[in-house]
Amino acid sequence: MKLQRKETNGDLMDIIIRKMDLSDIPYVYQEELKIFGKSLGEKTLYNEIMYNDMSRYFIALVDGKRAGYIGSWFTLPNAEILNVFVSDKYRGLGIGQQLMQIVIEICNEQNIEQLTLEVRRSNEYAMKLYNQLRFKEVAIRKKYYEDGEDAVLMALELGVIK
Repeated sequence: MKLQRKETNGDLMDIIIRKMDLSDIPYVYQEELKIFGKSLGEKTLYNEIMYNDMSRYFIALVDGKRAGYIGSWFTLPNAEILNVFVSDKYRGLGIGQQLMQIVIEICNEQNIEQLTLEVRRSNEYAMKLYNQLRFKEVAIRKKYYEDGEDAVLMALELGVIK
C-alpha cells in the first residue's frame, strides 16, 4: 500500500494505492464499461485476482473512494499493462502516473526487461503520460480496437535501467 497526501484547491487528499481485491470488481467492471465501452468482465477479473499468478491488479483510492485501477501481467522476462483508467472525477491528480509507477517499481524489483502496453492513437492524454514515463512507440497494430481504430504498441525498456 502506498499513501500520498496531495493538495488541490487548498484541500489535502489522501491517495492510496493498494492491491485490488474482490470487493473492487463491481467498480472496475462498471468503470471499464463507462470508459472503454467494454470490460474484461467480472468473471475474468475474479479469475485474475484469485488464480492468475502472473497478474498484478491495483486500485487507487482518494479519501477512501475508488478512483482508478491498473491491471498487468508479469510474463518473465516481460510484463504488460492490460488496462489502466482513472475515473472522470479524479483525473488530473496524477493518479494514472502513480498507478503506472507501482507497476514499474515491481518490474524493476523482478528484473523485468520490457513493459509494454497498447493505447488508442486518439488517446493523446494517455500517450503523453506514457511518453513522460519513457515509453517509446514500437509498432502500430492496425484496426486493433472493435471500432477499427489503430493501437500504438508502446514499450518501456527496463533491462538497461538499473
